[in-house]
Amino acid sequence: MTAPGRSLPCWAYEILVSPQTRSLLSEQQCRLIAPDGKVAGTIVEGIACFPIPRSDRSIEFYRDVGGARFHERAAVPYSMTALDTEVYHGYLAELRCDDPNALIVDVGGGDGRNAVPWLRWGFRRVVVVDPVRAALARLRARLAAENPPWLDRLLLIEADARQLPLRERCAERVQAIEALAYLNEDYSSGLSECIRLLADGGRLLVADRDYEGGLLTRLFYGEGIRGLLDQAASRDIWDGNQTRIVRSRCFTAEEFTTMIRDHGLRILSHGGVSVLSLVLGYERAGGRLLPQDEAYLGEVRALLGQLGRAGSMRRSHVIVAERAT
Repeated sequence: MTAPGRSLPCWAYEILVSPQTRSLLSEQQCRLIAPDGKVAGTIVEGIACFPIPRSDRSIEFYRDVGGARFHERAAVPYSMTALDTEVYHGYLAELRCDDPNALIVDVGGGDGRNAVPWLRWGFRRVVVVDPVRAALARLRARLAAENPPWLDRLLLIEADARQLPLRERCAERVQAIEALAYLNEDYSSGLSECIRLLADGGRLLVADRDYEGGLLTRLFYGEGIRGLLDQAASRDIWDGNQTRIVRSRCFTAEEFTTMIRDHGLRILSHGGVSVLSLVLGYERAGGRLLPQDEAYLGEVRALLGQLGRAGSMRRSHVIVAERAT
């Protein structure tokens, strides 16, 4: 339960640390205080907020648009987000552990599409970290309206993935789903921070986009053949909206697995999300799916789940790994 006079769950103070000194924090009048008396962060409407230490165009882009808004997009039948979300939740079900007190950390979790399953499964300590406070606020408001008791089991943190304000080796499960790629050249820093949180025997699920899937995205949504050829020579993906673009990165299967191993992890599984979700989303946006196709949505999701594990045409990679001993 949330203690009197505190606006974060009691268990938050066992794991919240100063991003600079890694010392545990206490709360004084909605300020998060380090042992040396310095203010490390603040608490704003139930969200632990830490300064972003540097200018970052990706963060600025998503703050301007209020986050990726996956929750809303996942409600649209045959949208890419709706199809992918079911596949990701299948991987998370396989990632589950038996202890409901295990700490779960969702890095780049936004408005909670991949955190809510853990709450639904009964886990009592779930952390969502994202640099976009508006996304976290929407998640909190939604749960306050629909499932108020869940708020005592949820810690929301506005912070940079390159400097997570959480205690070392505190988490049994860490997930970073299509989030670290927006760090671009700092990807390694974000991945290292996720690994730092892993307790002994803990597992990390990390997902980011495939190189060939990125080419297909650029073909469909960015300048056609010219865009595809421009992107082919790099690992950059450019997307965004009509007024502003944002850069992220993608990986071949070999690049992704090599990077994970180079960070001292042992890969337990390597699956993905089928590129067909991208194609179906494109067809839906173009009005080429029929109203009666919605009746097949369950079967399509089941097929995509199978292809994610056994197929070779991927929109994104999904790796589950643990710290090598």
